[in-house]
Amino acid sequence: MRNFLKIHWFGFIVSVFAVFYLTVFLLVLFAPREDRLNRGFIPCTKTLAAEIFACEQNKAWCMSKAIVKNTWCDTLVVLDGFGAWVRGRQKTPWASYLFTPEPLADEPQAEELQQFYAENPDIAADMQKLHQDRQKLEQDLADDFQTEQKRKDAAADALQNELKSLSQQQEAKTETPTTEGTKDE
Repeated sequence: MRNFLKIHWFGFIVSVFAVFYLTVFLLVLFAPREDRLNRGFIPCTKTLAAEIFACEQNKAWCMSKAIVKNTWCDTLVVLDGFGAWVRGRQKTPWASYLFTPEPLADEPQAEELQQFYAENPDIAADMQKLHQDRQKLEQDLADDFQTEQKRKDAAADALQNELKSLSQQQEAKTETPTTEGTKDE
């Protein structure tokens, strides 16, 4: 084993880091995304979102820094969970980030929204009627467009015929020679 590590020390170290990074990635992937108590990776993700939205200049560099900071934060959450388990503060190393989330509290509806629902008890039917009205309006617009296009085509044809007749009249005038009275002497 010692000989193996002497020869392959670099690959071994890189492999350990890769496995650890992949493990953290999978833990974050399967961890809850919403929790009333903001436990686990949720604060790290909120910080990441805030930092990414705050990027104004040099966005690629700013986002890269935010992602690295988020990865470090996620790693610290995993290490803190392991440390808490070693100290006996939690049953398992993953109890601090793989847990059953507590649902977010439902926000009380505003009075205006409750009044709207009271005045419009069948919103689905209203939406269906609006959808049908929109389709009818679109059909009417398409019909009006076709009617207008036909009118424009008819006007263009009439103008084309007018131009042809004028050009034929012009050609007829230029083809008939104008003869002046010739005097026979």
